[in-house]
Amino acid sequence: MTAEGETAAGERGFSPFYAWVVIGVLILLYTSSFIDRQIVGLMVKPIREDLQISDTAFSLLSGFSFALLYSIAGVPVGYAVDRWSRSKLIAIGVFFWSLMTFACGLVNTYWRLFAARVGVGIGEAVLSPASYSLVSDLFPPQRLARALSVYTLGVPLGSGLALLIGGPLVEAISAMGSVQIPFIGEVRPWQAVFLAVGAPGFLLTLLSVLVVREPPRHAVPGEDTPGFAAVVGYIFANARIYVPIFFGLTLVALIWYGAAAWYPAYLQRVHGFSVSEAGLFLGFSALVFGIIGTVSGGLIADRFLARGYADGHCRVGMLFSLGVLVCSGLGPIIPIKWLSLTLISLNALFAFTWIGVNAAVLQIVTPNRMRGQVSAIYLFVANAISLGLGATTVALATDYIFKDDNMVGASIYLVSFVTVILTILVMQPGRKHVAEVVRQHMSVTGPPGALPPGARS
Repeated sequence: MTAEGETAAGERGFSPFYAWVVIGVLILLYTSSFIDRQIVGLMVKPIREDLQISDTAFSLLSGFSFALLYSIAGVPVGYAVDRWSRSKLIAIGVFFWSLMTFACGLVNTYWRLFAARVGVGIGEAVLSPASYSLVSDLFPPQRLARALSVYTLGVPLGSGLALLIGGPLVEAISAMGSVQIPFIGEVRPWQAVFLAVGAPGFLLTLLSVLVVREPPRHAVPGEDTPGFAAVVGYIFANARIYVPIFFGLTLVALIWYGAAAWYPAYLQRVHGFSVSEAGLFLGFSALVFGIIGTVSGGLIADRFLARGYADGHCRVGMLFSLGVLVCSGLGPIIPIKWLSLTLISLNALFAFTWIGVNAAVLQIVTPNRMRGQVSAIYLFVANAISLGLGATTVALATDYIFKDDNMVGASIYLVSFVTVILTILVMQPGRKHVAEVVRQHMSVTGPPGALPPGARS
């Protein structure tokens, strides 16, 4: 950081070094959450065989069951974030989702597994609203896109590690057959995988308690913490600002979750990959290109702001959406294998890597005492649509439109094309309104890096 940046960060109650230490811990927590939620995508075959379910029923486990209370629970969580200690809420959330992931390895029926996945969603609903609000009080607005983009490295890290570690882990445990675990008894291979990925979360809970402290809130003097109805009214009154922020990323995330859930099955069914090979390919892509895309998204957004483009966050979103259209739209249907695999791999560069940029502009345009609730409502909308429908939309297209398991790539293409076009249509007319509010906010906060009075949009 520059000297000016360090001064601004220091005024927020903690040193710049400690602020980045907190980001590091939050990355670990976010990574753990994505491993816990994504690992199920590698176990389509054993879970389907053991529980005797269809692709659509499985998609409810990987998407809808998790999203059901992940989305709903986020609303009261947001209320708590604006009033209670965010650091303590984060620790409670980590413990609960780890416990529920562990519980997934102890159940042996479809509906019990469904219920355990719902529990994972409840626990993970705490992390992002609390983290967004907490980080916004550790960094100045001019550095917020960068900070939150680094925090959201947990998405490619978690997704990549779930695939890189999960693929070989699933194959190794499957080769062993049923596993005998002390104090638990005999478990199926897929159950053992859930136990293995859930257990480290208890150590991360302790790390969170020891490291993450509550920063002072930097609200406007005299600003009250509004109730839920007031926050909803504020969002509707400023719909021109919040619609592009809420729905732009949501639509791209829908295909990201859909592709993440079904790319392993696509590679196995269409290209003959083993579970381990699919995991290594997708995991490596997520780690390498996902990290590049996530970091560059934040840097590009901050650079846009520094050059006077108040709609810089929206510009990043639209650019990255076009990348998704090319890679996720065309990759699964191109008959040339090497080109198909290249585009699928490069999809990790664009898909969902700008979540930190979107979260940053959401914090900038929202009053401090509303950030927890607005973030929770944003995540409710985003996850109810993207996480709740992403995997299932692709599965429905496979089961009822193409009616062929091997056409899952065409299903991914169809959903990608429709959702990205809708993303552009939502963001283009709204970005000027977002730019107006960003320009006003930055002129009030002043240097370092504030937009000049003649800022462009």
